[in-house]
Amino acid sequence: MITIGLVQINNSFSGQNYLPYSTACLESYLRVHSTNKKDLNFLPHIYKREPIYQIVNKLSEADVVGLSTYVWNAQISLEVARRIKSLDPNKLIVFGGPQVPDKPENFLRENSFIDVVVHNEGEKTFTNIIDRWPSREWEDITGISYIDSTTKFVANAPTPRMRDLAELPSPFMNGVFDELVENNPEEKWIGLWETNRGCPFQCTFCDWGSATAAKVTKFDDLRLERELRWMAEKKIEYIFVCDANFGI
Repeated sequence: MITIGLVQINNSFSGQNYLPYSTACLESYLRVHSTNKKDLNFLPHIYKREPIYQIVNKLSEADVVGLSTYVWNAQISLEVARRIKSLDPNKLIVFGGPQVPDKPENFLRENSFIDVVVHNEGEKTFTNIIDRWPSREWEDITGISYIDSTTKFVANAPTPRMRDLAELPSPFMNGVFDELVENNPEEKWIGLWETNRGCPFQCTFCDWGSATAAKVTKFDDLRLERELRWMAEKKIEYIFVCDANFGI
């Protein structure tokens, strides 16, 4: 059994919390595509700011901790990971998200408690990492960087982007978000929602990262309609669209 803790710490807004869409996509993909899917145990998602010791306690049973990072949660995520690793060096710490540098050697050496960083889309790559646990043989896993046992920096080839987004199960429709909402009845939620991935432009002001200068790939219209209906049924009043270029 592999116990996985997923962390996407978002800011709260007017007493509401964002659904942890990035980490929910990771769980959704793992549940369907992992070669170890029958042996996976997922801890409740960490989705909001709490005292760091509380977050660390909630992750104490995890074998693998995956953290989705952006500018608003970078420092708290690093401190959570540092404390987890100091308590148990055997836990595998994986960082992903736009805050991971494209050239991460200095980042990895400055934060030696991080075992692996994931670049660009994370669903396939994170699943490959889980499937190699506990052997920790990362040599042929695309889309990652790490410091190996000889202290050598390793940057593997990138993972090709998903061209058929039907390959990614919807966390709205497969029960991942249902479980989160049911287990936290006191919470009010803000939706995070993708209708497509990618953007063909390279605007200098954009901090989107890996989705730029890339072909736009769309989610199926029926899927999007069903996800909207789910949010309506849950009385989610605000939806934050995560497309790289919704106005395109």
